[in-house]
Amino acid sequence: MEKETKALRYARMTVLLTGCILALLCTAALLLVPKAVQTLEHAEVTLTKIDTLTETAEAALTTANDAAATADKLVADNSDAVSEAMEKFNSVDFDALNRAINDLADIVEPLAKVSNFFNR
Repeated sequence: MEKETKALRYARMTVLLTGCILALLCTAALLLVPKAVQTLEHAEVTLTKIDTLTETAEAALTTANDAAATADKLVADNSDAVSEAMEKFNSVDFDALNRAINDLADIVEPLAKVSNFFNR
């Protein structure tokens, strides 16, 4: 009987320890599961914000690329216009232009004298 008493005592201790371990595991689960759920919710909110930020960054990059393309086109268009203007400026015969100005001055001078004569 002594063996049965010892076996019974060991069985009771095993049940008691198993119950304590089970209670400890349940308490840990009750404490940790809500925190884990809260952490997952924060992670979801953070991922949503990251998605929004990524979309905003992509839109900004697209706008920047469009602005760069427009600036490149503007520079190309203006460089063609400047080159064309310089070609036209270089093709002007300044000697002939000076002669024409002198001829015009020679013509206008007598007209100015006649006009001053009648204004007196």
